[in-house]
Amino acid sequence: MKKLFLTILTVFNLLIYGQEKNSSIQKSLLNLQAGFAGAWVSGEFKLSDAIALRAEAGIEPSWFVGGGTQWHPNFRLEPRYYYNLESRSERGLDISNNAGNFWAIAVNYRPDAVLFSKDKSGLESYSFVPKWGIRRNFSQHFNYETAIGFGFRHETNYGNFGEIDLHLRVGYTF
Repeated sequence: MKKLFLTILTVFNLLIYGQEKNSSIQKSLLNLQAGFAGAWVSGEFKLSDAIALRAEAGIEPSWFVGGGTQWHPNFRLEPRYYYNLESRSERGLDISNNAGNFWAIAVNYRPDAVLFSKDKSGLESYSFVPKWGIRRNFSQHFNYETAIGFGFRHETNYGNFGEIDLHLRVGYTF
């Protein structure tokens, strides 16, 4: 009787817990993205079934009233929580390449280097921006992503400011 109980318990555990979930993010992704203002290369690395760490490097502008535009590098670390993968999967929607809704906290570093501008004096800054976004696929490799958030930025020479992170990007996933 004891062997029968252990066998049934083992089979039950394999059926319930041994199956792979279809609603997990991918182990790692490499992306190239372009948007209205900038271009980026990023990697997303799986930390759990719903959490990924995104590391990103890109070039983006800063606009100054009366001073024009400066293009500078931006480096970002962004933990993302994809919160609706299970429901998307149950409804038969695509979740490949981490296509889903997410909450994220973007931590940015912008060095004082200026890549394209008449004025070569840059502003070094750090920012911390909680945000919400979505990522969807056009095809197996092409996708789009949009997100919005509000946080704070510290500029080393000028102090603290509010920062709005609003992006719409089109990309390619390898």
